[in-house]
Amino acid sequence: MTYPIILRKKVLKSIDQGMSIRTAAKLYELSPTTIANWKKDITIKPANRSPRKISDAVLKQDIADYPDAYYYERAARLGCSKSGIEVAMKRLGYTRKKKSKTS
Repeated sequence: MTYPIILRKKVLKSIDQGMSIRTAAKLYELSPTTIANWKKDITIKPANRSPRKISDAVLKQDIADYPDAYYYERAARLGCSKSGIEVAMKRLGYTRKKKSKTS
């Protein structure tokens, strides 16, 4: 969870005025570890959520070339993990095929 910089400054100001980290954690409903980390560095770090291994264009082309392939087959072709393929396909809006009736 990302807390606003105003809250971070307010918590750290309370600590500078003599409040303990544990008391501040209870008062502001935060983890003491979070407050200790803020004392070291108050900046808000950006979330890095960009895909690293599987490019969208390559995955779309693979889906077009092999529409019935299993996740592990795609993973072997694209050089990544099966769960990585699963997440990437979900990101692109593809769902797993399900049989409507059992055999």
